[in-house]
Amino acid sequence: MPKSFKETTDLKIALGWAREQLGEINGANLFISEVNAQDFVRAFKSEGSFSFTMGSTFIYGQAYGPNPHIDPHWDKCGVAFNSFGPKLGHLEIANQFDTYGIRTQIIAGFESIEELQDETLIKNILESDAPNSSVYPGNPEIIQWGCVRNQGGDVTTIGALVRWSSGAHVISSVATLESERGKGYATELMKRFISRASELGIQTLSLGVSHSNTAAIKAYKRAGMVEIAQFTNYLKPGFKSK
Repeated sequence: MPKSFKETTDLKIALGWAREQLGEINGANLFISEVNAQDFVRAFKSEGSFSFTMGSTFIYGQAYGPNPHIDPHWDKCGVAFNSFGPKLGHLEIANQFDTYGIRTQIIAGFESIEELQDETLIKNILESDAPNSSVYPGNPEIIQWGCVRNQGGDVTTIGALVRWSSGAHVISSVATLESERGKGYATELMKRFISRASELGIQTLSLGVSHSNTAAIKAYKRAGMVEIAQFTNYLKPGFKSK
């Protein structure tokens, strides 16, 4: 851990630090913003590294760079491009996920997306083909469900455009029927959502994906999305967020 670092409780300064070190599209902006300023606690900056703390129902943090400050209050944290091993201070490694993002635009040939309103169908697809999905019908963050179909007219792939409490817009719960995988439907869905987001005036769009889901990652890259970070989640022993 760094011997010296700067610390701030000023959200605007923290967001400036994040832009300086991580770029305009970054993981910190997905979690902290002026929209949910009440959840922001503090941020830390050292040479080449940045971390922040936020708190609502539990204390969460993120850390970037080779030598970030680790807040001892964290119950859970995500560490970008991690090289710290099975333990991080008082926390233990849990899982890995990657984050991708893109500046939205209208993509020729994919200007629109079909809105899917059949909640029973959505639930059935998620339960059978993506049971660990983060959102299901009824989640208040959802703006709309979208889908693509095969030539026979059957729904093959679904996903949800959501708005987090931070104000960030994210694609969640992407699921493709097992029998329809590898045919480009997930890439098509993403391109259509990118166009839809642009139409709605949303400037950036992001998503999270398991680090081991290489097929999904390839699909998102083909849609033009670029990697923001590879995160490793660390948890306080015995911690459960739900």
